[in-house]
Amino acid sequence: MDSSKQAYKLFNYLYLQNKPRKSDLIIGFGHFDLKIPRKCADLYLQGYGSKILFTGGIGAGTADLQKPEARAFFEVLKQGYPDIPEEDILIEDRSTNTGENIEFSANILKQNSDLNFDDENFSAILVANAVRQKRVDLTWQKHYPKSIVYNCPPQTTMEEEYELFQSKNRDLTELIFSEIDKIKHYPAKGYIKEEKIPQEILKINS
Repeated sequence: MDSSKQAYKLFNYLYLQNKPRKSDLIIGFGHFDLKIPRKCADLYLQGYGSKILFTGGIGAGTADLQKPEARAFFEVLKQGYPDIPEEDILIEDRSTNTGENIEFSANILKQNSDLNFDDENFSAILVANAVRQKRVDLTWQKHYPKSIVYNCPPQTTMEEEYELFQSKNRDLTELIFSEIDKIKHYPAKGYIKEEKIPQEILKINS
């Protein structure tokens, strides 16, 4: 199998997608991918959630945003979707990795709403970059296994992601292989839920 077909297989494995359902909260995970806040806004306007929480400070995925990722998301929302009330948008702008995204967001939620990730019936729509969505889900499941989540990354293709990452001087293929390594090794560190990775994926990444 040539390298491009291998990359496609890995990309499709990471690009975890569920059909959205009405939830307590829509969460946009910080990144330089500005399709994320737009996806969150579209889900909100379609009635899938009554509040949006943007999470992300300045970290590995910030690239050239020049501000915390959550703040950049908020600006995109206000410019493109001015009818969404500001009181329905929560901002967590200190986290620097996925675990902190979730941990710090839990604190923001407790301080600013009656929602709580610990509630057994809590539900959320998780919106992350396509390549990161699988790990976001596994991180969430590690911390809040009783809650209900739907993975709804922005619609995209691997070609679109290549262009986006190239525009930020980032290597998408390198990131794809790095994500698989994290899914393999992070459970032992207690960061994410263990995933039974398909053999064909392990073979490509060996």
